[in-house]
Amino acid sequence: MTTLQDNAVGPPFQNELISPARSLLLAPSEPRAPIAILSPAKRNALIACFNAGGLHKRDGAWHGPPDGKPVSGITTADLARDGMLTVTTNHRFGSAQLTERGNWFARTLLFQGTTANSESVRFGSCSPAPTR
Repeated sequence: MTTLQDNAVGPPFQNELISPARSLLLAPSEPRAPIAILSPAKRNALIACFNAGGLHKRDGAWHGPPDGKPVSGITTADLARDGMLTVTTNHRFGSAQLTERGNWFARTLLFQGTTANSESVRFGSCSPAPTR
C-alpha cells in the first residue's frame, strides 16, 4: 500500500484529515482561502471531494458523488502535492480525503458560490460566475 502525504509548507494542523461535516461554513472572522490560484479542474475536484466526503478510485478514475463527473488522477495528485488532499492507494484501489487546508479551500469555494453564483454550487460547477 502506498500513502502519499502532502508536503505543504505550513503548520502541522493544516495537513490533518478532517471530517467535511466538522465545519460547513466559514466563520465570520475566518479569512477566505486564495481560491484564485486554483484551476477549474482543482475547484471541481475539491467540491466533489467535500460533497462526497472523499474521493474513491474505481474503474481507473477518481469519483466523488455517484452522479458526479470523474476527477483526473493528475488533478488528484496535484491537490495532494498542494497539501489539500491525502491520498492512499492500494494497487488499483484508492481513496482521497480533504486535509484541513483542502477543507478551507472547499468551504471558501462553497461560500463564494452561495454568495456570488448559487447555480454553480448547486450543479457542481466551480467555474467563475459569468460577468454581465
